[in-house]
Amino acid sequence: MSANLQVGVPAHIGAVDDSLSSFRWIRPQSRAMNVQPIPGLEHLPYAEVWLHSVDDDAWRDASDAARAIGKTGLEVWTTTRTPDVASWLEGKGYEEVRRYVISELDVAAAPDLGESRFEIVTFADRPDLEDELHALARLAYADQPGRSESRIANWPDWGLHAHRPDAYFIALDDGRVLGYGYLELEGETWSNGFMAVARAARGRGVAGALKRAQIGWAKREGIATLRTANEVRLDTMLALNRRLGYVPLYEEIVLRGPAA
Repeated sequence: MSANLQVGVPAHIGAVDDSLSSFRWIRPQSRAMNVQPIPGLEHLPYAEVWLHSVDDDAWRDASDAARAIGKTGLEVWTTTRTPDVASWLEGKGYEEVRRYVISELDVAAAPDLGESRFEIVTFADRPDLEDELHALARLAYADQPGRSESRIANWPDWGLHAHRPDAYFIALDDGRVLGYGYLELEGETWSNGFMAVARAARGRGVAGALKRAQIGWAKREGIATLRTANEVRLDTMLALNRRLGYVPLYEEIVLRGPAA
């Protein structure tokens, strides 16, 4: 097994998907492979791994590592920056299951869309809303495209308290939680984190209100750019990002198939 292969390394818990009710896990894109159960989908027979090039030896090493943790298949992440990887895996019987558009916003150039018609507070303001946020997260996890089997455990630890409370925005209507979304710093990159909107409130502009609050905070903090990821099936969120000035950079592709 390759010396650069790490087996069962815990995922960095987080997200850069500001869709209505979905998120993706941030995975380290280093050249050292991390082979581990899929976060939130640990019960499935796949181990996740990043592959950045067509490399049969790396694929076999990842397959061996997957079997070592009881998995019979791989969920492989790659990008359109290395397009040959996806077609190579498809030739081995892999199928695409998800795809994310990675976009970036020039914060200073973002338009001012005015005040929200919803009350926007932060978790720093309202820590008493933790239980309501947790309840919404339980629903939102499973609502994301391609991840209906998702399960969450210890969400307050990694989905709430791991993030800056003053950058964790909550939309309220008559005191009820309609949605939430946060910003997070990964290395030197600020990103829109997981955003969730209550099912009954979708289509009412809650996501846009939260996004405006996030961008306004980023401007006040002097943040230069924000990155976001959206599953390609989320047309409404992709359109919102375009209106706000986000520019697509590349796409991340997720494929599943058998281990070698």
